[in-house]
Amino acid sequence: MDVQQISDCATWEALADRVMAPLPQRWIYGETAKRLGREVRRLCVFNDTTPIATPIAIAQIVMRTKFGMRTSLLTRGPLFLPECPQHIQRAALTSLRRALPFGVHLMTSETRLRRMGLTAAPEVVELDLSQELASLRAGMHGKWRNALKKAEGTRLKVAQLQPSAGVLMPLLRAEKNRQAEGRYRGLPPEFMLAVQDVAPKSLRLFSASDAQMLFVIHGTSASYQIGHTGPEGRALNAHNLILWEAIRRLKSEGVLRLDLGTLDRDKAPDLARFKLRSGAQTRRLAPAALM
Repeated sequence: MDVQQISDCATWEALADRVMAPLPQRWIYGETAKRLGREVRRLCVFNDTTPIATPIAIAQIVMRTKFGMRTSLLTRGPLFLPECPQHIQRAALTSLRRALPFGVHLMTSETRLRRMGLTAAPEVVELDLSQELASLRAGMHGKWRNALKKAEGTRLKVAQLQPSAGVLMPLLRAEKNRQAEGRYRGLPPEFMLAVQDVAPKSLRLFSASDAQMLFVIHGTSASYQIGHTGPEGRALNAHNLILWEAIRRLKSEGVLRLDLGTLDRDKAPDLARFKLRSGAQTRRLAPAALM
């Protein structure tokens, strides 16, 4: 197998779209990591046993060196293209590992590749936006849909804001405080500020009353990143209304899947319940492991 670096955004994103790649395997994620001082490699594995070499897997790896040790982290990857049969996936992973510099090679893959897990296997929650709006609404839990109806019957209006650095700062400060309190773990707010600098057109910020939700569009997918609500928004079910309006607008932009992030039923049970009752489906990923 042949491993090549991909240095062209259009080529990478075309491959990523074929597998509806999550945010950590998208071009803007790598560019943001670079802005924060990390080294990034975008690798594609080709099956060179056929007359025409065929791409079979992609992997975006973020690297850092600390105390003289280089650590390579492959998040939500590698991603195997349809042309990669299951029986050669491990060989493709071995080829990727050999293409990396010496050091510690860690991954959190979409599927388990017979590696010993180092952590618990996380769950992600996803909404299939290829469905009609009526089907999406019908798929909601009754209590979630009723909360949405109540919000629609109030004076609340959802506005889409221009996500400048200044507009984002209050939301990011609130997120930093919640993470500092240990309520859950997620991308640090500084990362999203860097995304705003690198790819501001990828951000979608929606607001209603004292509630906000921030999303990132990446190819044919989008990811929910940060949400916050105050007393009024909580009382009026503002987040139900915002998420529904975001679904409508993201669909109109051609988004086919909305990633609502990981579930933490212990540390953030209310957030987990909100995500699950929206009609989203859960999917268990592989635990963190050595490549």
